[in-house]
Amino acid sequence: MKFFTEVLIWTRLCVGYQSMKRAGIEYKFGDEIASWQTKEAVDGFADRVRKHLQVSPGDDLIPTIDELGGQVRYLDIDSLSERQETIIVHGTNDFEIYLLSYTSPIRDRFTIAHELGHYYLHSRLGEIPIVANRHGSSRVEWEANWFAAGFLMPKTIIRREVESIESKTALAGIFGVSEVAVDVRLKSLGIKWPHD
Repeated sequence: MKFFTEVLIWTRLCVGYQSMKRAGIEYKFGDEIASWQTKEAVDGFADRVRKHLQVSPGDDLIPTIDELGGQVRYLDIDSLSERQETIIVHGTNDFEIYLLSYTSPIRDRFTIAHELGHYYLHSRLGEIPIVANRHGSSRVEWEANWFAAGFLMPKTIIRREVESIESKTALAGIFGVSEVAVDVRLKSLGIKWPHD
């Protein structure tokens, strides 16, 4: 019975996932869409995109997605699979970001920035139709994570704020990210927490 249930769930997920794609579009995925830019280059690019989109630390990202022609859709627990937060880019100003309905706004914010990384770095603003799944440890996923960190926690701003903010919780609140994301960002930038 357990095997039958797993097969039924997997079939539903695959059918649902496939229906998100559009007929007649050849989607690219995986490392074939990697930009192969350095971490520093991706970080700088993310900050330039953030400035161009006029996004400030802590801003709601949903209006930005709307302005870019994208849609954010929420999947319920029945849609749970390895294909958690996903982006499908059909073309220019035509993409969908899929989030799980039971994750926190802070987690969703990082995921949206991560998926924006795929949109900018890997689909080239929709020039290349892509499907990206947020799991695993591939080059494409590293690049999207680098983009998200640079977009949400710009290097120049976090360097300035870390000197005046005395708690990591408060610093995370400024950027609308988790304390874990702040720790990873500080470490990647070689910034030691001055208030320990």
